[in-house]
Amino acid sequence: MCTRIFNNLNPQYPITARNMDWFWPINTYLYRFPKGMKSRGLDAKSASQLGIRKQQVLQWRSEYASLVTVMGSDKQGYAAVDGLNEAGLAVNGLYDSDVSYGPATGDGQFLSANRWVQFVLDCFANVHQAIQFFTSNTITIVSERLPDTSETDSHLHLSLSDADGNAGVIEVRDGVFQLYESHDDTVVTNQPDYKTQQTLKAYWTYAWGLDPKNPIAHPVYSAPGGNSATQRFERASYYLTFSQPAQNQREAVYQARSLVATCSVPVNFNPYHTEKASYTIWTNVADHRQHVYYLANTLTMDSVWIHFSPDHHNCQRLQLQKEKSTESVCPVQSGDVSRYLTLCENPFV
Repeated sequence: MCTRIFNNLNPQYPITARNMDWFWPINTYLYRFPKGMKSRGLDAKSASQLGIRKQQVLQWRSEYASLVTVMGSDKQGYAAVDGLNEAGLAVNGLYDSDVSYGPATGDGQFLSANRWVQFVLDCFANVHQAIQFFTSNTITIVSERLPDTSETDSHLHLSLSDADGNAGVIEVRDGVFQLYESHDDTVVTNQPDYKTQQTLKAYWTYAWGLDPKNPIAHPVYSAPGGNSATQRFERASYYLTFSQPAQNQREAVYQARSLVATCSVPVNFNPYHTEKASYTIWTNVADHRQHVYYLANTLTMDSVWIHFSPDHHNCQRLQLQKEKSTESVCPVQSGDVSRYLTLCENPFV
């Protein structure tokens, strides 16, 4: 469904690009969250339904301001999908059908998968800090319904990348965090599990003649062209592997955007003729050092962006898409939309 590529080929210009694939357009907002914001891991209604006591719900105050793509509505709640914080950490929530968070019982603290992306953006400056935190903690991630009309549970894993060119992946299996951290963890898709994705990359590294331990006489310079998660992982790895480093910041941004475009799923693509099939509804691009956050909306074929502001002391947002509508609701189709953001309540309070 989704594809994330971290373009760290030139360490001076780290850029993360991510395709958001879904069954139809969803209620989508760009949020600008301030530093010092108080948030909760679950709202009171969800905690009660899950049998979680009020004192067991994780609470935190944001250490960093953030720019975030949020889906949802006042009626259905909200979920942080993707974002960039002021320290240069980007976090992407990707669907993971193999996740198993574990039971919502015990004496630890609980955090909704819908708020997991926001928690990491709020609390950590880089990939290593986040990975170290989840190495030893008592937090349990719990699933809720995603706040749209798909009736889908929020089964997520996270991909992380930062201004130093480091990257990471966090999965949950049987309630245990599976953690990966490396400058080489540059491509992530929904499936299979990330350990298997690494095995796939090792196979293709050999096939492309790039494994110094096992040289081959006739390398194959190709990759699968289909839309499955496995094929998208292989294709993203292929194009990233054989790309030259960008020579400047601007080039790095559009290089990352063009790389992830090779894994975009066309609108209404449905080779299996299923009742619903996902396609790319937007693409996020995070510039880790210039602190600019982009969203390329499939409905408009143009990009908008926001940035941090010294006057960034309150929660603000701008709506870009509406559920199942093919019309953009953004006041401009392209450009900096920072001045169009309006004051709002913290959806995670």
